[in-house]
Amino acid sequence: MKIPGSHQSKTFYAVLALIVMSCSGAVVALVTNPDPPVDAAEKLAGQEAGGELAPLDVQVPDHVDTVRPALKATLPDGISDQVMDQVRAIAGVGASARILLTNITVEVPGGDALVSIAAVQPDEFRPLAPDATAQAKFVWEGLHRSQTLIAHEQYQIFGGKPLQTLAAKGPNGRGVLKIGGLASSGVPNLAGALMSIDQANSLGLGNPTMLLVGLNQGARSSEVAQALRTALPGVNVEPTNGTRTFYAGTSAQKAIGNFRYTTNGDGTITQDRAWVAQHVTSRAVPLLGEVTCHRIMLPQLEGALTEIRDSGLSDAIKPAQYGGCYAPRFIQSDGTKPLSMHAWGLAVDINVAENPPGARPKMDPKVVEIMERWGFRWGGRWSPPDGHHFELAALISS
Repeated sequence: MKIPGSHQSKTFYAVLALIVMSCSGAVVALVTNPDPPVDAAEKLAGQEAGGELAPLDVQVPDHVDTVRPALKATLPDGISDQVMDQVRAIAGVGASARILLTNITVEVPGGDALVSIAAVQPDEFRPLAPDATAQAKFVWEGLHRSQTLIAHEQYQIFGGKPLQTLAAKGPNGRGVLKIGGLASSGVPNLAGALMSIDQANSLGLGNPTMLLVGLNQGARSSEVAQALRTALPGVNVEPTNGTRTFYAGTSAQKAIGNFRYTTNGDGTITQDRAWVAQHVTSRAVPLLGEVTCHRIMLPQLEGALTEIRDSGLSDAIKPAQYGGCYAPRFIQSDGTKPLSMHAWGLAVDINVAENPPGARPKMDPKVVEIMERWGFRWGGRWSPPDGHHFELAALISS
């Protein structure tokens, strides 16, 4: 395992996180043919089983000029319209788009699966999308119609067959996603699915905290990054083209696995014994002692806790307040909510008593920094916050 932040090269494989919906190949609609040509796809995307769709109340251009995303910024408190105005006023910024990164439970053959979601404002994001996606007009019309676009790789977990709708669970309960198309890519997709922020809001998925920034020709990314830090105190800015390479879809699915389960009526579930035997295991880790988690997460959890200990931060971790890792249940043990990341053994709860859900987090910022560097997403950045919760967002190659 190479240590994050070292001078050695490293490769990060996104499992449940994403930056941008990538597509350098075909973009197709999904109605009756899984791979129609784009011109046929555009025609099909404007129809549903019940007939023609109503005209849109917004103008969707046939073509847009695109710009490669150069910077990624994160603002834990969310990104308002006022913030977007500040970003657009910075010299050198050619395009910018806010993005919500989250997960949603969908029904798939044989059980449920967790799919990563990128929620965007269509008109903001289109100039930053790969050109094949940006010029596929039906994609953006579909987003304006609250349709969901599925990544080509991720689509295989649905049996690889065309579909028009997909049952999903969000914090607001169960809903039906209307599928508007499929994005096929010659480079790995970083999103399991793409939807509009309005649609994400209707599902209760939260607010965007990530910002992608594309630069005008001749602009220096270091100067724009510094201007962002000056204009937006507390922002974290990094380039998008570093040593990180991401994949999602079938590769991530194979690493994590999908399972069938039955609900128990008390907010817990009973999973396939075979999946548990293959993917869940126990190990002694620094500071916490023995934990039971998904086996793919344990090396990174051990690496993060080792760095926390070796950095003189042992007292920041309270072993008596360890809240567990693998727990086959729904979020908050509420059967109306999606499955918890704990059901996969991909989340760990630390210092629970000091960081109750909804309260202002008291986690040491240095601990958070180390955990995030080792591929974990911190619940303290959510709204409302969940300050004791860390969940796997990326796999680090060995």
